[in-house]
Amino acid sequence: MRVALLSTIEPSADDPATPRGFVRVAGRSIVQHQLGAVLAIGAERVICIAEGLPGELIALQHAAERAGLNFQIAANARGLARLVGPDDELFVLLDGLLAMPEEVKALSGSLAGPGSVVLVQLVEQGVASGYERIDLNHAAAGLLRMPGRLVARLAELPAEWNPQSALLRIAVQAGLPQRVLPGELADSARWNLVRGEDDAHRIEPPWLRLHTVGEAPGSDLTHQGPGAATAGWLVRRLGPGLLHAGTKPSLVAAGAGMIGLFALGAAWFSWSTLAFVLLAAAGVVRRMAALLERIERDSFRTDRARFGDILSWLIDALFVVATTWRALGTPALGVSIYAAGFAALVLFGMLRLLSRSAAPARLRGWFSDRLLAGLGLAAASLTNVFGLALMGACLILLLIALLADGTAADAAENRAPSG
Repeated sequence: MRVALLSTIEPSADDPATPRGFVRVAGRSIVQHQLGAVLAIGAERVICIAEGLPGELIALQHAAERAGLNFQIAANARGLARLVGPDDELFVLLDGLLAMPEEVKALSGSLAGPGSVVLVQLVEQGVASGYERIDLNHAAAGLLRMPGRLVARLAELPAEWNPQSALLRIAVQAGLPQRVLPGELADSARWNLVRGEDDAHRIEPPWLRLHTVGEAPGSDLTHQGPGAATAGWLVRRLGPGLLHAGTKPSLVAAGAGMIGLFALGAAWFSWSTLAFVLLAAAGVVRRMAALLERIERDSFRTDRARFGDILSWLIDALFVVATTWRALGTPALGVSIYAAGFAALVLFGMLRLLSRSAAPARLRGWFSDRLLAGLGLAAASLTNVFGLALMGACLILLLIALLADGTAADAAENRAPSG
């Protein structure tokens, strides 16, 4: 059985009465963050070294059991030795380690079968960051994978020894393979040892940036568009307060929905410019909800409903209604509700098509950006040619789609083998 070992016995650097495992980053304790890594490596059982049963530990137990894991508590090294069988495989996450689940999974070695690994780093950087020194050149790096049969040696040690430190020594003495922590991960937002509140405050901003900026297409304004960039900036600014207050992504999504309903009311009373501005704001708040959902999925391995995806369709539907009502009020154009509704549907249908596959990857974020669409429609709403502007926008988007399709076809033909 695959078993994960967590710990809450090391005291926080700035408050000895608080275990470092209970220090919070982005509204969750370190051990709750580690639970996401436990799920990533496919553990079936979690053992936590702890003294007593504080509320944080009960919350951790409930979270683990909701995820389908068996949760146990050990008070000391000898208690741990009784809980791990010789056929088990033990994964040890150092007390206070804040690491991205996918990094833990990658550095644990192949999970397809049994294996062993002691993650190490250069002694200078490791000791400076608070890790334990294990030999002349190396320090621990916070992760250990070992066979359960070695854990029985804990029964031979004094009960007051730190179980994680003892397991590290046992693994090194047994000659388990060592793996060096990649230099770019050491003391980064993706792999960090949090020893107290000061470390938590230091790591929180880059940790949030990691989830809101990304590393692939969509990592900057060129790919994202202004709405997504604004949402990311707001989450980085407001996110710590929202997360520490326990604000759920569903609540932020509900806020976007409420703004959308206010926009619908404004459009009903023919305040079209205000309606489009409100819908642009709803699009930004919807993006914020999606980013908060992404944080929960990536770090805590939760499987919640994606309110951001549902809201994107709702906001587009409200855009179509507001656009239709505004087009009907265009002087001297004489459009029917069917023609106005058709033009609005074509506009947002083309935007969705271009944002998914019909446009170059670097531009797709701009076509999915509802801040840009809302402000553009608000500006057009101030004129007397809104209906003509709407049809012109549809034509422009159609031409962009045709040009993108022609470019893609030419590229595919050039890649095809001749003869």
